[in-house]
Amino acid sequence: MVRILFLFCLLFLSFFPCHAQQSAAYFELGGSGGLASLNYERYVIMDQPWQLTWSAGFSVAPIDKNNGTNLVFPLMVHGLYGKQQNWLEMGLGQGVSITTRRAFFPVTIAALGYRRNWQERPFYFRVTYTPLISYLIDFQWRHWAGMSIGYRFTNNTCK
Repeated sequence: MVRILFLFCLLFLSFFPCHAQQSAAYFELGGSGGLASLNYERYVIMDQPWQLTWSAGFSVAPIDKNNGTNLVFPLMVHGLYGKQQNWLEMGLGQGVSITTRRAFFPVTIAALGYRRNWQERPFYFRVTYTPLISYLIDFQWRHWAGMSIGYRFTNNTCK
């Protein structure tokens, strides 16, 4: 129930009162999606020095003959603090892994890192420490990290 409420709040925040809204697409090596993932990010609050975003991603990774292929769907909320080009990034989210043999694995994802936004270009780069936290059978904290390159674009369709 808490997860459903959390997802509902994210969707509600994405339809905040309209101004030019910014979104991004990024490729992440390591990080929240496992080995590598493609992600979509939506800026919800863009007030300096604080910004709030949510992101959803997709990743595919082969495991072995018994488990098949792993499909990973990370969903994250990111808080950014900084000015102009340099940002501290903090995040929390939930990842869902589903294998082609119908095994289901939820994992909590945290993030702490650095983001570099170039003012004159739509690209950004980030490096994050993203521990993967398992809690289904027993509690496990797996150290993990990621590097991302992203492209920001603005949606001016608001009236």
